[in-house]
Amino acid sequence: MNKFIEISIYTFIFHILCYVLWLVLIVPAEGPTNIEELGSLVYLPHAGRVLPVIFFGWQAIPAVLVAEFLEWEYLWSGGDFYRGTMATTISTLAVLSTWFIFFLLGLDLNQSDVLKNTNWKHVFLFIFVASLLNGLGNGAWYASIFDETDALISVRFMVGDVVGATIMLVLLVLFYPMFKNFQK
Repeated sequence: MNKFIEISIYTFIFHILCYVLWLVLIVPAEGPTNIEELGSLVYLPHAGRVLPVIFFGWQAIPAVLVAEFLEWEYLWSGGDFYRGTMATTISTLAVLSTWFIFFLLGLDLNQSDVLKNTNWKHVFLFIFVASLLNGLGNGAWYASIFDETDALISVRFMVGDVVGATIMLVLLVLFYPMFKNFQK
């Protein structure tokens, strides 16, 4: 099978899984918080954006974008198309920008001798930078929509992205041996 198609399928399924887990487990647990305005404090789908890009590179980005549009338009109830589309675009551009910045600096996590995608610190650095850009971008976007500047929006987006991606990464590390043994 073509490598790009294989990466796209894995990325799409992983992103949908992260989104459904977030929608079923985290959203009800967060209670009456207005997630559409403030962002989630444990946003698992950020892992669906970041981890495939860390491990597969730019080839994962089209599948991330398709998955996010489908999730926000068909799985999420409520909200208008324009707001969801812009937030999704900003989030995906944050990951793409982070990958591009790392690539320009010679820090491609797959090819570099400096940073490795097998080192927790390096993976977390990528997650943190992508979360920072996403928080700043979405905070600015939501400030322009609601006509009030509130740094809490950017902070919530950033914290939610970091926590969500970290939780999914830890779960993947814990469950990887089980899947590895299952294949034998």
